[in-house]
Amino acid sequence: TQERIEIIHQTLHDINKIFSMNLGSVTWTWDKVENFLLLLDLQLRELQDCLRKPGLDHKMKRNAAIQHYFRKLEKFLKHKKFSECSWEIIRAETRARLQQLLFIMAQVSKRN
Repeated sequence: TQERIEIIHQTLHDINKIFSMNLGSVTWTWDKVENFLLLLDLQLRELQDCLRKPGLDHKMKRNAAIQHYFRKLEKFLKHKKFSECSWEIIRAETRARLQQLLFIMAQVSKRN
């Protein structure tokens, strides 16, 4: 369960990092982008609290596959100069990752 929570945390952290990059060319409703970023931040804080529970002498480990995946997305955005089209691809990828996280969270909930 701890490992799954770490995967969720790392993924949300990396999504937050990407969406904190140059959003100048996106045509999305800015209120929705801000709301999404606020929700990400809230989820990250709650997960950090879970990972810092008393009695857990634990350092978070970065999952290399997740790290590599998000580095590739960052490079893609930079290579495409943060174009509107590249952001749409990132949005689709993000949606897919969030759907995977829902599955992982459901597994964590079943075990608790």
